[in-house]
Amino acid sequence: MVIQEIIAIAGKPGLYRIIVTNRANLVVESMLDKKRISIPGTSRISSLADITMYTTGEDVLLMDVLNRIADKTGDSEVPSSKAEMQVIRDFVDGIIPELDGERVYNSDLKKLIQWFSILRTNSAFPLE
Repeated sequence: MVIQEIIAIAGKPGLYRIIVTNRANLVVESMLDKKRISIPGTSRISSLADITMYTTGEDVLLMDVLNRIADKTGDSEVPSSKAEMQVIRDFVDGIIPELDGERVYNSDLKKLIQWFSILRTNSAFPLE
């Protein structure tokens, strides 16, 4: 799946796939329930292609992080985004050991796991 087509919308849960764009709004489809909605162009949106994660070296694109998780886990289970925080942190540290633990918050890791699960459910891997 092309990562430029996937966005997160501030104040709305989950991820959305862009269907149509024009000057005034976007038509998007929820990757959770497949419902289509129109959102105004003034909404705060973030393309997953533009998001990076802090590491002890150079920042890493979220797409690369998600692909690394997919490669390492295959079809095996990943922790739930509602699991104990230490379980989530240990899981992510096992896959991305260079992640900067001081600048990456627990809420970021929960969102990473949640987004990974949504993308896996939608057969989005490998991300391009």
